[in-house]
Amino acid sequence: MLTTDELESVITKCHIIKSFCPLPESTLGYYYYDGDYYCILINESIRNDERLYRIVLAEEIGHYRTTIGDITPRKYMCYRDRLLVDKKELQALRWATDLLIPTDTLLKIIREKTASTVQELIDYFFVTYDFFMHKLDFMAKQKDMWDIDEERVLCLYNLPSVFIHQKPKL
Repeated sequence: MLTTDELESVITKCHIIKSFCPLPESTLGYYYYDGDYYCILINESIRNDERLYRIVLAEEIGHYRTTIGDITPRKYMCYRDRLLVDKKELQALRWATDLLIPTDTLLKIIREKTASTVQELIDYFFVTYDFFMHKLDFMAKQKDMWDIDEERVLCLYNLPSVFIHQKPKL
């Protein structure tokens, strides 16, 4: 699991300025590049919620890694521009889920029975339920069944329900 300190070291290594500040209630984080500096603003209201802070910070780093140009949503945007913003938001979210919940690590944790329920997995990776379900949704879009080991498979074809099935013996 990537610790919060390791996550913050990413922004230090990338020379990203991070600051907590008052943002609109619906905005937990904001990334922008002004031509000289890369900046991440984090809503002051989540400063003491480490679990939420981690996923917001990871998503904003995801914008740094995946976004070119300004994708700030505007009050009046044409449909095409709104779709572009939504696509970039989804890219950053996918990047963040892969960073905080690597697929191979998730499968390993299930295989080794370190965590056996969704809540235990959420606690292991120290993320929120919604963020974890986004990870499973991204995985399900790749394929709906993931091999855990030679005998078991993780089934994601009926989200939000998650199943582990025995593979049929041939």
